[in-house]
Amino acid sequence: MKNDLTCAVVRDLLPSYVEGLTEEETNQAVERHLESCPECRERREAMSTDAAAPAAEEKELDYLKTVKKKSTHRAVKAVAVTILLVVLGILLKLFVIGESASAAGMSWSIGQDGNYLNVRAFSTWSGVAYCRWETKQEGDSVYIRTKKVLPSYLYPTADNRMLIPLEGVKHIYLAETLIWSEGEAITARVRELLEHKVAYVGDAPAIIDLGLCLGFDELGDYTNGLRTSAQPYQWWVEFTSGNSDTINDQMCINALYMLALVDNLEEAAWTLPDGSQRVWSVADMDRYLNNFLVEAYETVYDKDLNFPESIKDCGTPAGLAKLEKLKGYLETYR
Repeated sequence: MKNDLTCAVVRDLLPSYVEGLTEEETNQAVERHLESCPECRERREAMSTDAAAPAAEEKELDYLKTVKKKSTHRAVKAVAVTILLVVLGILLKLFVIGESASAAGMSWSIGQDGNYLNVRAFSTWSGVAYCRWETKQEGDSVYIRTKKVLPSYLYPTADNRMLIPLEGVKHIYLAETLIWSEGEAITARVRELLEHKVAYVGDAPAIIDLGLCLGFDELGDYTNGLRTSAQPYQWWVEFTSGNSDTINDQMCINALYMLALVDNLEEAAWTLPDGSQRVWSVADMDRYLNNFLVEAYETVYDKDLNFPESIKDCGTPAGLAKLEKLKGYLETYR
């Protein structure tokens, strides 16, 4: 069949031919020309390559968009999972695991029943529960420990009761706080006094702090004096204002604590605003305790105090607890 298309005509038709816009008869004529014309055939192939390139680029762009979309979804899921794990961890910590409870915000009551100690512990703060109570004996001490959490259906209460056997036990700690020692309940006041115990009368800053703990500043203006160069080692307090009778009565009680809490102190002395002076030596105090005060206490309360032989043996938790009982007696019946 005669090839009736010239190169010029074919070049004009090629764009439409490549796009598939020409009729079948025209397509056949173009193809017959292309079979015999290498130059037009190369032009057709170049046009086909150019047309395919945008499609490939568009396909690659679509692929990158798909990959980016999937990566975004994965990142969002990872962030969501991380947030969920953090929230679950916080809730687990607050409601299940908790933290070691301290005595802050905790109250307790104790009562001895034969050779057992009844201990009831509870929180004075709302929104607190205790869980996983543990009682462990280490040597002659018993430690009661617990975890503090937020109340929930798992752990709804902060109230717990325990019965502690006392055989071989000298001290009991609740949440690392001493609450019982050698038959005596240990109050917050006793623990405060123990914190102010002084090893040497020459430790002036510690002596000053102990005086403040005993309430010297509530009695009047005063100055502290220390004799440390020769025995008997003495701590004297000179009051320059206040009521002499009131000061003297209170200092007779304070002298108990002064001699008990300063290890090497041998005399407690004070000067009153009226110029009179008082001195209590260890021997004087021991005679006063053993011949009058302890006996009077035991008679009034019909109870054996089991008081130490000397005031110098009262710097222990149990000894100070007994001093507190004598102080209560003096303040009531003096």
